[in-house]
Amino acid sequence: MNFFIEKKSFYESLNHFQSVVEKRNTIPILGNVKILASDDFVQITATDLSIQLTDKINAKVVEKGELTLPSQVLFDIIKKIPDIDNIEIKSNQETGKVFILFGNSKFSLSSLPASDFPEIESENLDININLSSDQLKYLFEECKFSMGSDESRQYLNGIYFHLNNEKIITVATDGHRLSKCEINFKENIQSFDGVIIPKKTINEICKLLENNKEPIKIGLSKTKIKFELGKLNLLSKLVNSNFPDYESVIPKDNNLEMQCDSDIFYETIDRVSTVSNEKFRTVKLEINENICIVSSFGEENSVGTEQISVKYNGPKININFNARYIMDVLYILKNQDLSISFAKDTAPTIIKSKKKEQSLYLIMQMRA
Repeated sequence: MNFFIEKKSFYESLNHFQSVVEKRNTIPILGNVKILASDDFVQITATDLSIQLTDKINAKVVEKGELTLPSQVLFDIIKKIPDIDNIEIKSNQETGKVFILFGNSKFSLSSLPASDFPEIESENLDININLSSDQLKYLFEECKFSMGSDESRQYLNGIYFHLNNEKIITVATDGHRLSKCEINFKENIQSFDGVIIPKKTINEICKLLENNKEPIKIGLSKTKIKFELGKLNLLSKLVNSNFPDYESVIPKDNNLEMQCDSDIFYETIDRVSTVSNEKFRTVKLEINENICIVSSFGEENSVGTEQISVKYNGPKININFNARYIMDVLYILKNQDLSISFAKDTAPTIIKSKKKEQSLYLIMQMRA
């Protein structure tokens, strides 16, 4: 194998793979990326057996071939090379050594055979969905912070992706809070059961979407999902479980409403919660006649209190929340007018934005 490649494009591509490849592996080849040189491009693939990422880069290929190289070491070398047009990658088939050549520099790495590299089989993905980059960013970015991380409840460790009444809906919950986002989708596609996209897959696709303007093609089956972003393809297994009936936990009769500015509310909770217990981060809201008093109590009798003006004309209510859960929602909904609805009992609180009526956020109350 022998090819010449531009440093900048090679580095940017390798950078995508660093969080896909696990740093510690019981199977050594999973720490490698597979490199295929063919015609006028180089294809790079990495996998952790649950996710598989592939990218294609333009290159001048002198000799076709394929092999695998240690991902981290290769990335670190390419990162420190000056921005030059031609890096030469050349392999010695007899010794398995691969040489990285540029200027007066020469690096040598040991390769492993491409034939030993395990790839996820891409079965028939018969459900096809086309979305804009902004649509997918919204569905994932503004929902993902509620994903769970409890290994004993894998069905919560991801985003529930489903179609309902000409809408694509994403839902995430960790049992203490819930995020729901939706977009209108009237394309004629085959109906499908909702699927749970794993947490790592969500985080990886969100990274790829950061600077992406390309339309997104999604292929879906009962066990796998594939995202195509131009030359980048991410294939992932799905969580093999059932997502809980989230609709049943969304209150239908929260008839007490407080309206406020998200930034003022965020900054107030951030300041007041400084004194709160680090484990529980509890803040108390006392709401009455257009006033909300935010307070928090910590160790050694420390107390923080701040009053803000709101729109509210219902009965006086006292509610306790985890400060971090509220702040996560307020950060997503920054610089917006909020509607926060309660019930007199301990029903979950609903937070919505007037700008983003298709988003709904739910937070469970804490005991006093």
